[in-house]
Amino acid sequence: MKNVLLTLILTFGILICNAQNQREKEEKIRSEINTEFEENKGECYAGVDAVSDFNGKTEFWNICKLKNGNRIITIDSYKKDIYYQEIYFEKNGELIYAKETENYMPKNHFTQMSWNCEFYAKKGELIALMSLGHGKTEDDKWNPNVIFEMYKNRLTELKRIKK
Repeated sequence: MKNVLLTLILTFGILICNAQNQREKEEKIRSEINTEFEENKGECYAGVDAVSDFNGKTEFWNICKLKNGNRIITIDSYKKDIYYQEIYFEKNGELIYAKETENYMPKNHFTQMSWNCEFYAKKGELIALMSLGHGKTEDDKWNPNVIFEMYKNRLTELKRIKK
């Protein structure tokens, strides 16, 4: 009986340590990518490079190509009472960070309900996620890997803008 109890305690201890190590690794990755994103973002100017209406709403694009080869794509739009923003950060042509934001802001009110989700990727795979507020991430059927499909669609739209 003592051996079984000792085995259970050791097993739970190891599992807890592994979970903490995984959280620490994810936090380190998020911190490193956030730092790099903020440094790169500081070199971008605020402005509109293109306007599109591919998705049934007017979208304002800012494409920031940096000297180091990195690129930040920001897309802002409004539909009814919701402000949308998407940010994609590429390093060496690879998506490493994305942020999706939805802010419900009715006209002539001070009311706001916000949701945003930050995605951290490496080699085309989602490695960490951070979500704040009530939105898509509350749905059990939501798939966080949808960000890669959104990103591909945005790159396709960007090519169409250039024509």
